[in-house]
Amino acid sequence: EALASSSREPPGNVYLLSLGFNQDGSCFVAGTTAGFRVYAISPVSEIHRRENSAAFVHRSVSLVSMLFRTNIFAMVTVSDLDPSTGGPNKVQIWNDQTGKFAGELRSRNEVKGVALRKDIIAMVCEYAIYVYTLDKLRVIQHLTTNANNRGLCVLAVASDPWILCCPGQSIGAVRVQVGQDDRQTRVFEAHQTALAALALNASGTLVATASEKGTVVKVFQTSDGQLLYRLRRSARPALISCLIFRHDDRFLGVASSSSTVHIFRLDQATAREDAGQEDRASGEFSASPGASPAYTLAADPAGSMPPLSPHMPAGIEQFASQIHKAVTKIASHTAAETVSDVVKGVIPTYFNDLRSFAHFRMPDVDSNGQPTVDARSSQTRISGPQLAFHRTEPRLSVLHYNGMLYECSFKPDHDPSLGTQECGLRAAATWFAVRPDFRVQGSGTSATVAGGAGEDDKEAEEWQLL
Repeated sequence: EALASSSREPPGNVYLLSLGFNQDGSCFVAGTTAGFRVYAISPVSEIHRRENSAAFVHRSVSLVSMLFRTNIFAMVTVSDLDPSTGGPNKVQIWNDQTGKFAGELRSRNEVKGVALRKDIIAMVCEYAIYVYTLDKLRVIQHLTTNANNRGLCVLAVASDPWILCCPGQSIGAVRVQVGQDDRQTRVFEAHQTALAALALNASGTLVATASEKGTVVKVFQTSDGQLLYRLRRSARPALISCLIFRHDDRFLGVASSSSTVHIFRLDQATAREDAGQEDRASGEFSASPGASPAYTLAADPAGSMPPLSPHMPAGIEQFASQIHKAVTKIASHTAAETVSDVVKGVIPTYFNDLRSFAHFRMPDVDSNGQPTVDARSSQTRISGPQLAFHRTEPRLSVLHYNGMLYECSFKPDHDPSLGTQECGLRAAATWFAVRPDFRVQGSGTSATVAGGAGEDDKEAEEWQLL
């Protein structure tokens, strides 16, 4: 996918380098070619920006992560004036209360990602992850990974002890690190290709994974690596940009480089005990784009077409019949049995995958499904939207690099037998534009500021000072 080219980045304009929500989805932060900005989402308002002033004169922020609603930010910066004050090999801790960098973590390799919770910070390089205490910045863990150019590393925000999930040392493997006790570490194979996205629920009991193929999302128990759900995003590959659990673990949001955001319902009744066995037998099968939705077929020993389920739609019956006819036309009886065994191993998994419970189709896209506006820099690491569930309402916020924040709603009690529900668009707000003087238009109330509420905002939620 083409990103903004350097030729479309005239001096003076500001472009996006990174973006993401905080741990509870109440705010989000954006790293830009001029510094960084912080926003609240209810209502959408710019809390503050640190660009082209003080410590951020001629300094870009390529990676940034905020710690809940506090004054602490971890970031990777690049200074045009003095490269020694930043650089891709450092994670710097910015204290917005004092307006100064409070510390830094150094690596001999380029930093690919950073993750925060209230007691630790993880610095991610391509082949290693370093875990530090947040108060003293003392290294307590060194984890070796497979190639991790995307900087994948997630932390459970409410677990005790801390739980970290990252790529393992083999392709497609996932490592679950429980505190500093290696005896509780779990490593299991999630995919046959490299990982592209990870997410932990708040308690650290569930981990969601996606591979570079992007057709299937899987949910595992972290305690034993048992596969609970195979979620079919699409038969068409896409790069997964975000996985997110709702706070009650009932729903999982999936965003990608495509123009559709998916919501899956994680119902314990649909968690399959044989999911792991099916997955190992078949891998990640991608059917043709016109393939029909899911049901189980079973081949009989003679290699003939099996009886079809009475609940099987006509489209599934036709699809299965066509496969059988093709096999018998081009193969001998023995060969047909062999192909039948292959089909038996692949089709059940594809047809048993859970389909999305709801989806949201992105507005503001062209005929090819690409956004009509792209505010990313040519050096960006942003591959698609970021997501956050509302804490109490069935709503999902979609943070897009086109400078829009969409809020969509869905019905939790929707009957899946009626098909996938279309999410309704509740609101859309422009939070970013490349003009350096652009500011989001608020609803008339003052936004909270770092360190507490504004003078005229008596109902604002106060920020926690660290």
